[in-house]
Amino acid sequence: MTLKQERAACERTFRRYGLPLLVHDHSARRDVFGRSAPVLVAVLLFEMSVAARLDWPWWLNTTAILLVLLGLFLGYAGLNVARGRPWSTLPQSVGKAELAFFVLAPALLVLLSGGQWRAGLMIAGSNLLLLGLIRLVVRYGLAATLWWGASRVGNELGSSLLRLVRFLPLLLIFSMALFYSSEVWQLFHHSPGASDVALVVFFAVLILLILRIRLRAETAQILRQAKRNTPQADRLPRLSRAQLVNVAVMVASNQLLQVVVISLGVGLFFFALGVLTVTPTLQELWRIEDGGWQYQIAFGDERLVITQTHLRVSVAMAMFTGLYYAVSVLTDSIYREDFISDIATKMTDVNTHRVRYLQILAELGEPVPGGPSPTDRVTIGT
Repeated sequence: MTLKQERAACERTFRRYGLPLLVHDHSARRDVFGRSAPVLVAVLLFEMSVAARLDWPWWLNTTAILLVLLGLFLGYAGLNVARGRPWSTLPQSVGKAELAFFVLAPALLVLLSGGQWRAGLMIAGSNLLLLGLIRLVVRYGLAATLWWGASRVGNELGSSLLRLVRFLPLLLIFSMALFYSSEVWQLFHHSPGASDVALVVFFAVLILLILRIRLRAETAQILRQAKRNTPQADRLPRLSRAQLVNVAVMVASNQLLQVVVISLGVGLFFFALGVLTVTPTLQELWRIEDGGWQYQIAFGDERLVITQTHLRVSVAMAMFTGLYYAVSVLTDSIYREDFISDIATKMTDVNTHRVRYLQILAELGEPVPGGPSPTDRVTIGT
């Protein structure tokens, strides 16, 4: 394997573990928006359909879409010429000019083609939000972290359930009492639909705030433990502030993934339990028999009814369990030791690749900011 192939393999390892900022000379132009260029092009083409109007005949809509496509092509070709490039040059990186083109060009062309200024403003605003989301997700490797975690969802579920067993008795007593309370079912049956979204957002924010409390200390402990387990770790340069944030985001994402797995499992359990036990007769007794959608399925000689209220109560129980789990693991020393040990093993592998990666960069003659030195230390926070 050549040095360049080894370098690429190390960089793939960093990205697979959700740590793209460990890649040398990482830049938003190339590594964030450049890697997201296919998604941006697909979104750009999809937004062409906004140029069509329902009150126009098909031939006029087709003409409008073709004009929009021609306008985008001419606009990008003009951007290349203005930057001193051949008009047909494909984007090698995505900088401010290309991002401004992505935000403004569809909105302006839709405005010019049909005079739909509201649609133009909505397109520009949604494109700005999309760019912000891409920067957050791709820059800190959230997609890679979640993909890596999803590939281990069976192990994560097993580990999370084993940890949950320590908190299970009190949780089951309280959850069952809450689940079979008629007031709870009446509350979610009669409350407006928007309250479901507000409840999920409220609990999600609480869970994130709870996980944030010990994030800094846990990240520092993970880095120290990984350093002790890594040969030649003293040769590693100090992590930059952005790289430290990347590691912290990776740690928080793994914790959040466990909370999500537990919440989904508990939500499915209560949904099945509700369908089997909260029958139409019981719903009529609790006065929640009308309103919302419902679906009937055959179950032997009986018929089970799945209603909107079943789903809403199950979601509420899932969010409550996720909050309870987040609080419990925050105060449980055994869980924290297991979790820190698991992530430290992952970071040890990252550090091993990083030692070799810096050696490869030195052999290739590429300067590394804060290059490896025996006196360097991997620290966090100061």
